[in-house]
Amino acid sequence: MAYRWSVGIRNFVVIAYGSLILLIPTGRARCQSPVARVTVHPQEPGLAIPQDFLGFSYEAPDLTRDYFDPNNLVLIRLLANLGKGTLRFGGNSVEFTGWSRSGETKMAGWRAVLTPADLDRLFAFSAKTNWPIILGLNLGHYDPKLFADEAAYAVRHGGRRLLALEIGNEPDAFMRNGQRPRTWGYTDFRREWGTYARAIRARAPNAPLSGPTTCCKAGLRWFPRFLADEGHYLVFATHHIYPMGAAASIPPSSPEYASIPNMLSPQLMERVASEVSQLVADARPYHLPVRIAETNSAWGGGKNGVSNVFAAGLWGADYAFTLAEQGAAGLNFHGGFVCRGYTPICIKDGHDHAQPLYYGMLLFHAATPGRIVPVQARSSANVAAHAVLAPNGDLSLVLINKDAKQSVKARISGASSYARATLLRLEAPSLDAEAKITFGRHAVAADGSWTPGAGEMIRPHGRVFEVSLPASSALLMRFEK
Repeated sequence: MAYRWSVGIRNFVVIAYGSLILLIPTGRARCQSPVARVTVHPQEPGLAIPQDFLGFSYEAPDLTRDYFDPNNLVLIRLLANLGKGTLRFGGNSVEFTGWSRSGETKMAGWRAVLTPADLDRLFAFSAKTNWPIILGLNLGHYDPKLFADEAAYAVRHGGRRLLALEIGNEPDAFMRNGQRPRTWGYTDFRREWGTYARAIRARAPNAPLSGPTTCCKAGLRWFPRFLADEGHYLVFATHHIYPMGAAASIPPSSPEYASIPNMLSPQLMERVASEVSQLVADARPYHLPVRIAETNSAWGGGKNGVSNVFAAGLWGADYAFTLAEQGAAGLNFHGGFVCRGYTPICIKDGHDHAQPLYYGMLLFHAATPGRIVPVQARSSANVAAHAVLAPNGDLSLVLINKDAKQSVKARISGASSYARATLLRLEAPSLDAEAKITFGRHAVAADGSWTPGAGEMIRPHGRVFEVSLPASSALLMRFEK
């Protein structure tokens, strides 16, 4: 004969039906959050992060529009939130952009034609924002005389607001995109680049040049050769990186497939770190800074649902710190003004609008400038940690929980000499959220301004600071004496 009995034990009820025994959860059991054990070493500061590390990159024809009008107060505020940075204009379309000193804008063979009025407007915007300019010149449609004239105008009228001139965009891809025959290679590029450089210097002897503006696997091979051959011409070296691609031809099994899990994977960041480290090592013998002058999550304009959601903001902050830690002098996130894909700023309802990636830049800027501090984070969750020591001795620690489901309890050691820390959190409803993003409890306002709310104040427990880090979020801890 069957019989039933039950007894309560912690978090379970044990029920027996004859020889059958069941353990039923009461609902009170809780899965403990994984712990992130974070150790910082403020006594060992390393490389300095330049004040102008952050930047934006745009296609050259954008200069023919009024996006960068010195009266565009919303865009001016959005840039001011990020401190001092750089604006770069180039992209694939620079190879189809002409120049007319006379102001003629309709010329056969060009998708766009820049005029003195366009550059004057740009340099007025640069003066208003204190963001200098990297200006690309057309190499694809080979015309050294014409584009040396554009360079001479930019040098004369831009003055100190012209940071550098680029000659061409991703020339190592010319053989694939129809700009040059398949037999064209590095030796041909160097000859053409050198002809441009001499033509420019003949018109403007002090013209600042950067290069080689390469990308891709071939570019990694061209980069050290170019610095050895032409490095004496350069004020800094440049390369482009896109760790994923938005093309339909990339299979989902590829680590370069544009997805949120791939974008936030430690493996992607390790791959990027290795590439940047090699570029910096290549440039070191020539004492040249390296700027990743065009970059974003996925080439091809990015991917909706990946590049334009909150996950891209977490990735962007982690990415910027990773490049800085490998010795890069800066980066320029590529974009446009249509609210899709990877652009950090777009035009919405007639005004410039901060996209999710912009919030990652905002987090990076709030923790910098300063000197990079070694930091380790050990956790079963997907957590990244970066630290910066400010000139006044304050310590900034950025923790990024890229795990979609697990909250983390962070235990921070090595900062016991600090009496307190203030927290600013970067949050959104989910990794795939496109809106309702806040940093320091506030979103970027419609007028482009951002003012953080009062941060959470915490004090150490003994020699350890403890803080909760919800899933799909980041925080900035500012330690003060």
